[in-house]
Amino acid sequence: MNYTVRRESGTFRGGACIVKEDRLILINRSMPHEASCVILARTLARLGASDTYAKPAVRDILERERLWVEQHPEVTFGVA
Repeated sequence: MNYTVRRESGTFRGGACIVKEDRLILINRSMPHEASCVILARTLARLGASDTYAKPAVRDILERERLWVEQHPEVTFGVA
C-alpha cells in the first residue's frame, strides 16, 4: 500500500497522513502497545487493507476493525 509506519512522540493519537508526498501511518510512541495496535488496524481498515493478502488471523482483525469503523464513522483519530 506504499505506507510507512512510524512511531513518533507528540500530541496526537495516530493515523494516516501524507507529508511531502510520503505516505505515513503515524502512531504515538507514548501509547500502550494494545492501543497502538488498534489504531494501526483501524487505519489499515480505513485504507482498504482488508482487500489485500494477509494471514488469516490478521485478516480477521482487519475485518473486525473495518466493521467497527463502518459502525462508528464519527470517530476519528485527531489531536489529543
